[in-house]
This record gives sequence, C-alpha cells and structure tokens, in this order.
Amino acid sequence: MPERRRKKDSDSERASGEVVAALLSLLFGIAALTLTHWWSIANPSAGAMTLLRISSYLPNGLRIGPYGGKEVTALAAWLGSWLVLHVLLGKLELRLRFWIPVFVAGVFVLLLLLWPPVYHRIYGWPA
Repeated sequence: MPERRRKKDSDSERASGEVVAALLSLLFGIAALTLTHWWSIANPSAGAMTLLRISSYLPNGLRIGPYGGKEVTALAAWLGSWLVLHVLLGKLELRLRFWIPVFVAGVFVLLLLLWPPVYHRIYGWPA
C-alpha cells in the first residue's frame, strides 16, 4: 500500500496528492463516458432519450444527439470527483510510482472497453 505522509506547511512545492486526485478524477470521467456509452447501446430506447435530455443543457447540444449527454455526464463525473478527491487527497504525499501505472492501466482498460470490437464481443454481437 502506498505510504501517506502529511505535507509540511513550509514546503513550497505541491503535494503529490493533488496529482493523484487529478489523475483519478480523469479516470472517473472516462469511466462515466464508458458507462453511459454502454448503457446507451444496451438500452437504446431509454438511454438515448435520457442522454438527449441531458444534452439539451449544452449550447446546440441537440445537434450532436445523445453524444452530448455522454459528454456532460463525463464532465460532471470528472469535475465532481476532482473536487472531492482534491479535498481528500490534496494535502497528502502519495507515491507517484504506484499511482501513475494505475492511471495508465486504467485509461488503457477503459479505452479498450470503448472499442466496438470489444464491447460487441462482450454483448455477444457480431464484430
């Protein structure tokens, strides 16, 4: 488990907890995008209408259809988790040698799950 230390007030450099909070919030944003995409293809009748409703909050959001709703959901997850994680982890010193590979692996897995041949195989659809 990564070692956690409190940052000294006299230090002028940023705590590594801020970096970890930013990286994890990016993962939450990509995960929200992946989950909303999967939901919209698994249940198109309910998913598309809900995502269109969310998309209507964007300027000209209805022009891009349900994709706008997916983007708004990802943006809300990213910013919301960044705020919470920054408060929770911002003052801590965390080992970046542990968290950067976790971030890279998470991005790789989430982007792989967004690739049509992968989720078609998971859903049992022809690729």
